[in-house]
Amino acid sequence: MANPISTTASYELNLEEYWNIILRRREVILFCALALGSFSWLFTWMNQPPALYSSNTSVRIEKSTDMTGLMMQSIAFSAVDDMGTQLALIKSYFLMERVARRMGMIPENLSDADIRKNAVYMDKILGLKNNIEAKQEGASGIINITTTSGSPEFARDLAQTVAEEFRQLNIEEKNKRVTEAKRFIQLQLKVVSDRLKKAEDAVRTFREENKSLMAGRGSAALSRIGSEQEDQYRKQALQLNIVEFAMTKLQERMNKGPWDYKPVSVDDPVSPYFTQLNARLVAMAVKRTELATDFTDEHPAIKDLQTQGNDVLVSMVDELKKQAAQIKLRMVNIQQSMEETALRYRDVPEQELLMRRLERQVVTNEQLYTVLEGKFQEVQIKEAEKVEEVSLVRPALVSHVRINPARTTQTAVAGIILGLVLGLIIALIIEAMDSSVGTIEEVESYIGSSVVGFVPNLARDEAAQLFSGVQGLATSGHELERQIRLVTHFAPPSTISEAYRSLRTNLMFSKSGENRVVLVSSSTMQEGKSTVASNLAIVYAQQGARVLLIDGDMHKPMQHKTFGLDREPGLSEYLLGQIPWQDAVRHISDVLLGDFGVDQALMTPGLDQLDIMTCGRQATNPAGLLATPVMDQFLVQAREDYDMVILDMPPLLHTTDASVLATKVDGVLLVYHIGSVVRSALKRVKTGIEAVGGTVIGIVLNGVRGELSPDFSKYKVSKTYAYAYGDSKGKHDNWLDQANDEVRKVIKFVSNYAIEQVYALLRKFKK
Repeated sequence: MANPISTTASYELNLEEYWNIILRRREVILFCALALGSFSWLFTWMNQPPALYSSNTSVRIEKSTDMTGLMMQSIAFSAVDDMGTQLALIKSYFLMERVARRMGMIPENLSDADIRKNAVYMDKILGLKNNIEAKQEGASGIINITTTSGSPEFARDLAQTVAEEFRQLNIEEKNKRVTEAKRFIQLQLKVVSDRLKKAEDAVRTFREENKSLMAGRGSAALSRIGSEQEDQYRKQALQLNIVEFAMTKLQERMNKGPWDYKPVSVDDPVSPYFTQLNARLVAMAVKRTELATDFTDEHPAIKDLQTQGNDVLVSMVDELKKQAAQIKLRMVNIQQSMEETALRYRDVPEQELLMRRLERQVVTNEQLYTVLEGKFQEVQIKEAEKVEEVSLVRPALVSHVRINPARTTQTAVAGIILGLVLGLIIALIIEAMDSSVGTIEEVESYIGSSVVGFVPNLARDEAAQLFSGVQGLATSGHELERQIRLVTHFAPPSTISEAYRSLRTNLMFSKSGENRVVLVSSSTMQEGKSTVASNLAIVYAQQGARVLLIDGDMHKPMQHKTFGLDREPGLSEYLLGQIPWQDAVRHISDVLLGDFGVDQALMTPGLDQLDIMTCGRQATNPAGLLATPVMDQFLVQAREDYDMVILDMPPLLHTTDASVLATKVDGVLLVYHIGSVVRSALKRVKTGIEAVGGTVIGIVLNGVRGELSPDFSKYKVSKTYAYAYGDSKGKHDNWLDQANDEVRKVIKFVSNYAIEQVYALLRKFKK
């Protein structure tokens, strides 16, 4: 990489090169900026006072104008201010308990008594009351409810829940009788519907089994009489169920304790006396509500109302028992009449009698179901006309504006600016301490060898995009790795393939002479020398030359994996004298039968001109095998049979294998991955090759990225040649490349303008 204080560079850094440093070390700069900005924001945020938020909602209270509402108002007429009562009710304990239950602050299965015994739950309820404020808006019927909390969402939810529970409480109190009646009728409808279905099924089954049944004389009249008697009996039974249901509800209320100041709801009128008792109870409930705004439940007036209510409840239960006894007596009389009618059926055939009985059951259940449906429709109409005096006119919204805001933005911005400055300083220090080489001038001046080619960096995401438009190619997994290693075969019109063709051209017209046997190696591992060797062999083969690619890396071979071949037999077996060298060479037929596949192998012409010799099994002394005369004879024979021979050898800093063959080949091609090796190591490798008598043809720069050096800023990865060299009319791969080009244009314009101004000042001073 570029070194801003290098003594070997023959040029000074300009604005564009400083911009390259910023791009190259952008992670460090961004990390420092984000770290200091986050720390500044976090420090300010941690020392701020607790945040408080508020939320508002509004409800409208209007008097009911229907008959039910007018009747309730006439009964509950009082001189007490109704709006003041509603304001007090909003903050009452009873409503706060409902709100706490709905918001999940109190378990739903706890009774009121259990909650009052628990100090923790009481604190929560009273805490809600302290966070709520209700005010009347002028002289209107609108009440504004304001809540405060440390969470804006909780403040919103609390305000909305208070308004909704207040509205629901008003609806329940005004329409309790209709609700209970609807619940009872729904239950009875289900029971009668099941009975009717069973009766109809029984009639259908009986008719199918007794198709020849003929009705007897006189049976129709007896059936009609029996049906009328059973209908009377059903009606009395329904009336008895209603009375017993009301009596059960009253007894359950009395078993729970004293009167709870609530009226009694009964669907059908029981008797005039019972109706009078219920009216007294309603009046007493209204009076208790008025007293509760000023007094507690322990006040003598409220206790006196409770005592009177208990007496009324006892009288109501007695009245219900009396009515139940009368209904049962009537049912007994009807039952006796039904038995007398049944005796008259003795002369009627048994099957006809059973048929009539089943039909009567169907008719009876149909009539009862029709009556219940009518009652249910009436209840639904009443429910639709339910009294609603409270309506929500403005919902509660989340307000993220704090009552006591903390100023963290200014501190965070200052931290980010300081972080950018610090990150830039650290980036320059790291760049100054970097001992690698990044520009062509640095490589050629320091190493003393020319750069014969450079290959752009191809990341996995770029490779996936490059191969996405080609049918039959993978965009992930092991197959993608193979396609990256053989990019000249799978993507011949790409920029990277053109880079390898440029390398081939430079080798063909090199000043060092004819290069037919070339050794490809690198300083250390993971620099891409095997990839360069395989792609260089492919571009020679695509030109029509007969090429032999030899995998001489017996330590970590890659070519057999790249082309999907078996590792054995190979070079080591030939050098040991086990097989002739022709048996170790693999041809296009072996590639087609291997992991490569026929479709992929024939995708691009030229692979039939390429022969491959794998490394064979691992040898204990690879350098000794390569130094034998057998290897010399093989290279001579390969030079005669092939137009181009390329040897993939292990790194020079780790083994001496490449040094052994350096004098036996036409030249050595060094692969250097940008920024991976220090300059001294690269120079030591080149010196070592020359020390044994080898010739370094040139250096191939691998992993080139635009931000590494101005030499590569216009060299981008693309699928075609159209904009492969930074054509200003071509499209960019991503927004970062586009921004980079725009910044470079600005820097170039500023630099040229500054130079012109300096020259203008010099000319003016000279005059």
